[in-house]
Amino acid sequence: MPRHIRSVTARRSRRIAGSVKNARRALAPAASAQQVELFDGLRQAFQATPEIPETTERTLERYVWAIESLADYLEDIGADAVWIERIDALGSALEDLTKGELPLLLNPSQAQPKLHQ
Repeated sequence: MPRHIRSVTARRSRRIAGSVKNARRALAPAASAQQVELFDGLRQAFQATPEIPETTERTLERYVWAIESLADYLEDIGADAVWIERIDALGSALEDLTKGELPLLLNPSQAQPKLHQ
């Protein structure tokens, strides 16, 4: 189920197993608070975690976290709600895959027969 924009309803926060909680890296002085949050979310999503094996499910969880961070950033900077909802729908679909569910969004389309010319 897709999240709703913060200004409309409460949102759920996704978490991946063993997320990394390192200190924030220094960014350019011009980096906004929203950019710092985005970069922290992406760092947590993609930083190596040797104590947790890198499986297909783990990789999907990382992408869900990254998409959530991107959607949060877009929301924080006032991006169009439709963009946020569509990006979030992709994150929700990937999250469903981690639970063994095949969401309609990611269901392979039927191949169309090729016409020979």
